[in-house]
Amino acid sequence: MTCKTLSKYPEVAAAAMCQKQRQRMARKRWILTGSTSTVLGQLTMPMLFAILALFGADLIELYFASRLGVEELTAMSFTLPIQATLFAFAIGLGIVVATRLTQARKVEELAAVSLIFTAIVGSVLAGVTWFNLLPILNLLGFDEASTPQLQVWPTLKAYMQYRLSAVVFFFVVMVIFGVLRAFGNMRAAACLLMTFSLSQVVLSTTFFSPFAHSLPLSGLEKLGLAHLLAAFISCLFSLYLLVVKENISLKVNLISQQSRQAFRCLLRLLVPVVAIQLLTPIAQSLLMGIVATQGSDAVAAYGVVMRVEPIALLLPMVLTTSLPIFVGQNWEAKKLLRVRRSIKLAVLACVVWQSVIAMLLFFGADLFSGGFCKQPNVKDAIHLAVTVLPISYIALAGVMLYVSCCNAIGRSGIALSFSIIRLFIFSVPSAFVGAHFAGFSGIVWGLSLSNFALGGCLLIYTIISTHPSSGNKKALLS
Repeated sequence: MTCKTLSKYPEVAAAAMCQKQRQRMARKRWILTGSTSTVLGQLTMPMLFAILALFGADLIELYFASRLGVEELTAMSFTLPIQATLFAFAIGLGIVVATRLTQARKVEELAAVSLIFTAIVGSVLAGVTWFNLLPILNLLGFDEASTPQLQVWPTLKAYMQYRLSAVVFFFVVMVIFGVLRAFGNMRAAACLLMTFSLSQVVLSTTFFSPFAHSLPLSGLEKLGLAHLLAAFISCLFSLYLLVVKENISLKVNLISQQSRQAFRCLLRLLVPVVAIQLLTPIAQSLLMGIVATQGSDAVAAYGVVMRVEPIALLLPMVLTTSLPIFVGQNWEAKKLLRVRRSIKLAVLACVVWQSVIAMLLFFGADLFSGGFCKQPNVKDAIHLAVTVLPISYIALAGVMLYVSCCNAIGRSGIALSFSIIRLFIFSVPSAFVGAHFAGFSGIVWGLSLSNFALGGCLLIYTIISTHPSSGNKKALLS
């Protein structure tokens, strides 16, 4: 039934809305009463494929860039911290909007205000980034005065022009993705991300096929255009899911007091949430600056590592989106045994997953590194990174799960402390010291050892906090 039909028959619209509300209540009861493994599995599996598709599309984009040459691969690698920052803003917006919508009484008006707010934030952020693009890249170590980077700068600028033009569309997609997850519609949320990812892969492949040789665009420009078109297509699909599938009509009066209050509330909530989300991009920017001191080959290799890491950490990343839903609702319902059982199950699954991933990358490192670059220095650097780093992701996965569960039960201070310690006390200093003594290999070993050290600190903290003498009888990981 279409929105036009619903608008003609208010009683039909009300019945449809009640049906959606009953479905959401049923999902909540299922989370509180269903088998722990079954609920976690059904919350996680749709998102597993969706996030795999999302980060897989990014990796494929980097692969196409590597086919263009080492200079193009290096240039795109310099833009990854910028892309990570934009992604952090998108995630932060999704969290804020989803939180407000699930708490609001007038969902339709707030949804429309939220999307307008998202478009404004995206436009401002894209504009500020565009007008300061070269200074930002220079801070990351990009030197347009050097011959290789001078040659690739015009196409890199055009590539970023397409990427930044897609920011508003991408932000809307990620916000509606967060809303669908908050409503418990994990399948639709997963379908949305897969639509975006598959669109980007298909368009990139088409632009690099023999049929598109006549396009007056460079290789990097084709990748940027593919991202822009995929974001636009997915934006239209996300609005369809929100309006038609969730029966949320976008009605708004921007000059009303409620709209102005909603804008102020969203802005007030956005600042702390995005500040937390920006910790990782800031750390990645600092790491890129450290890597840039080792030369362009190291930057090219590190760009591949930045794209591989999310896929290697795929299951922990997916669980940080699904586990908090389970933990938060069961914690609120005082079902602590189900909380502990779910965390132990998630940790066990992550240990097995990361062990398998580490083994596959260790034995396939030569084939993987050669697939991205044939130049010996870059290939050897990628080979070292995918051999050494993945085994340390076992410890990193535990930290990620702990932080997400702390956020789910309202212990955001502990979560923030562990995030800051991980990034700015362990990772960045370890990489800096490693670069000083052993170059790029020292950076890789420093990051790996910092992951293990932080995992050990978390284990000690957990043992101390759950010891009977501590008096903390409701410790999360007991």
